[in-house]
Parts: sequence; structure tokens; C-alpha cells
Amino acid sequence: MKKKVWKNFDEERAGAREKALVLLTDMDRTESGLRERLLRSGFSLEAAQDAVEYVRGCGYLDDERYARHYVEVMQGTRSRRRMEYDMTKKGLSRELIEAAMESAGPRDERPLIRSLAEKKARHLDLSDPKSRMKLAAYLGRQGFQSADILSVLDEMRTADA
Repeated sequence: MKKKVWKNFDEERAGAREKALVLLTDMDRTESGLRERLLRSGFSLEAAQDAVEYVRGCGYLDDERYARHYVEVMQGTRSRRRMEYDMTKKGLSRELIEAAMESAGPRDERPLIRSLAEKKARHLDLSDPKSRMKLAAYLGRQGFQSADILSVLDEMRTADA
């Protein structure tokens, strides 16, 4: 991709602001994510930062709102640990992540673990210890607590017996 050459900083800044608005119409983004996307589009760090501040000032960019919404949408499909990891990768601060997770309140992840385990177990024989270990490892990689995983697998085994 050919890098655009700007006549002056004002022109580049205007282009970065316009690009930021276009990017935010596609999907909600974090400040860090938007800045990174603008940099990849060829804007200077100064122009990208100006555009981020501009859209934040207009109310189109709010990391706190993003974090709360992310938790609301994903809490039925991902573990708390996985959501925290994903939000960290998106550039959200530890404080924002903790506040968003706290606002969602405590949650029993065992129903979600059970749902994922049942879906995965269709292809496994849970009476086989090796298959149970494989399933437990999969659920662990999804970010669930070991105690919750073992509890659900024990419930499933006794229900099948």
C-alpha cells in the first residue's frame, strides 16, 4: 500500500479525524485499537493521537463504555479470565477491566462450562480418563477455574451413570 504524503499537518490531522469517524461507524473500538488502526493506515503518531482525542471529545470513543459493553455481551460465552485477557489485548487498563467485571457482579461459570463440555463431549467418551483429561485441558485453555471444571465433569459423570 502506498503511503499518502500530506501537504501539511492540518491536512493530515483532518484526514486522520475523518478516518477515525469512518472506523468507528464499522465497529466500536478502544482508544488503543483506534490509534493502532490509524497508525497502520499511514498517519503519524501526532495525527492519530489528535484524532483519538477528537472522537473521544465528541463522545464517540469511551473505553469505560466499551469495557462494560464487552462484558455484557461476552459473559454468556467466555470465562471471566478470558474476557480479562481479551480486554487487556485490546489495550484497556487494568482499572477499567476490573470496574467492568465488578459491575457485572459475581457469576457462576459452571453452567457455561457445562454447556461447552456437553458440546465438546459429543465427540468424546467421558468414561475414558484420557478423554476427560483432554476435555478438562480444553476448558482450562478457555480460562475456567480448575475446581469449577472438575466439579462440572464430576456432575456429568454421575449424571451419565
